[in-house]
Amino acid sequence: MKIQLPENVKKIIGSLEAAGFEAYAVGGCVRDSLLGRVPEDWDVTTSAKPEEVKQIFRKTVDTGIAHGTVTVLLREQEGEEEGKLKGYEVTTYRVDGEYKDGRHPETVTFTPSISEDLRRRDFTINAMAYNDRDGLVDCFAGVEDLRAGIIRCVGDADERFSEDALRLLRAVRFGAQLDFTIEEKTEAAVKNHVEALEKVSRERIQAELSKLLCSANPQRVCQLFRLGMASYICPGFDQLYPDSLREVWETKQEKDPHFPMGELPLSKKYLRYGALLCGMEEEQSEKLLRELKLDNDTIKKAAILAKYVFWYIPDDRYELKKVMQKMTPELMRELIAMKRAFAGTANYDIRCYGEDPEALCRHYDEVQRRDEPVYLSDLIIKGSDLLAAGVNPGPHMGEILSAMLEDVLRTPVHNSILYLLSQYVK
Repeated sequence: MKIQLPENVKKIIGSLEAAGFEAYAVGGCVRDSLLGRVPEDWDVTTSAKPEEVKQIFRKTVDTGIAHGTVTVLLREQEGEEEGKLKGYEVTTYRVDGEYKDGRHPETVTFTPSISEDLRRRDFTINAMAYNDRDGLVDCFAGVEDLRAGIIRCVGDADERFSEDALRLLRAVRFGAQLDFTIEEKTEAAVKNHVEALEKVSRERIQAELSKLLCSANPQRVCQLFRLGMASYICPGFDQLYPDSLREVWETKQEKDPHFPMGELPLSKKYLRYGALLCGMEEEQSEKLLRELKLDNDTIKKAAILAKYVFWYIPDDRYELKKVMQKMTPELMRELIAMKRAFAGTANYDIRCYGEDPEALCRHYDEVQRRDEPVYLSDLIIKGSDLLAAGVNPGPHMGEILSAMLEDVLRTPVHNSILYLLSQYVK
């Protein structure tokens, strides 16, 4: 079974072997290569101790020296004297000690055995190693589980989850990313250890949840509820109703693989969180997303989308522009795409009865094509013009500008200096 290793990975493995050590690419990069995917990162495991790795390579960083990890820095293009350096984590074969905090081993012991190192890993599909000399090292039937589409713990599932509670979320997340099923015993062990999630930081929980939602199968978030994990994600999470999201992905995508939500980039977290929180009031959404330690941009945009995706908008350009004022034009376009995706689902049909997302899309395109005024900044008249016309600064000026904007929202051709001054400045 041949894997095409990047040149820098070959160089690292070759240099370690030339110095008398074993070395393999390991973990997710092997898994993704076998699945025909392009790995994001390449990790290397070796029999060399950290200090021995540092002697072999010129540029290294002690990223996890206590646990045997050294990052080797190499130029992205071989032979370059200057240019971007890329980091490759090189970790010594190890056996983990006791996990007292449910997240990290108290001690690690280096071992000369690659099989012992692979034994400590979370799932069989992540416990494989490869180099060009020995080929694939698969001690725990990882290839078999890849072919069967199964997420299975290495060894005893209860033991694996007792060691590191984050693995509970990772099981669901890998299932979503790979469209795999969690094996029966592994799933039973997940249910037995959900309380251990209390030991996991909110930042790490959010990172796994975001990867799950930004996968090709975000409806798998429902598993967090079915397996009993939802109440440990953050306060209020277990009160969400993810069935709308499930209904969109499982029903509509099955009928139409190109349904509108599929047009929205996976990389935009706020779209996926907005879909998860759909129907929730803006203030509640913001509170929950702050609990998850998300960035402010994601929080704000997701909360707006969550509020308005089930907000009825009449078939009228003025009404559309009133909603547009709550967000940027780009976010409004994405909101309409979400409405098109959710149309026909139970919650949407109840809360937006009679709404026509296709008509909203046409109105939006017309507003953009005609460059119709929507925001206060679109008014042809500014505060300085009112001052020049003799209007005193203060709240009254704001009231005049608001009245002008309301006028031009209804009648865009009224956005002229002559008309607005004659109507609103006496």
